[in-house]
Amino acid sequence: MSSFEPPPVPYLNPEFLKSQEARVVRILAEYLEPWSRLRKYKVRDTIVFFGSARSLPPEVANQELAAMAEKTGETPPAHAEGQRAYERCKQAVKLSRYYADAMELARRVTEWSKSLTGAHHFIICSGGSGGMMEAANRGASAARGKTIGFNIELPLEQEVNRYVSRELIFNFHYFFMRKFWFV
Repeated sequence: MSSFEPPPVPYLNPEFLKSQEARVVRILAEYLEPWSRLRKYKVRDTIVFFGSARSLPPEVANQELAAMAEKTGETPPAHAEGQRAYERCKQAVKLSRYYADAMELARRVTEWSKSLTGAHHFIICSGGSGGMMEAANRGASAARGKTIGFNIELPLEQEVNRYVSRELIFNFHYFFMRKFWFV
């Protein structure tokens, strides 16, 4: 008797699946898996929110500005580097109103959608990360609606926000497949 063990079938072979030759299989998977899951959860129509991942919620922006003023003891700080940091914090506070606006709009749209008769509802969809994407998912979540996060694998920063419905978090490797699903 031989102790020969055959290789795994190709679709269960991790080495093959990570190869250049299997790129088409990975792309197809990024098409079929979201399609299957969106069907399972009866997602037909979405309203997509685009925006910066770096926008801060008003409460966070205000805390950072207050911490900056407390840290330096001056408003604005006397040295150039401190002045630039202080101005960035002030700008973040100014822009944080758009976070609040996106959150409110997503909440209202979700409440309106839930009031529609029948099974036809609009679901808030974002990239699933922070900033404006978080604001949209947060607003929909506040209205007790489902939310979608089309996340992309990035080495350092892309993290799914806590307001995306767990069953509707999608992780993509290919930017073009993520964009496909946004459309």
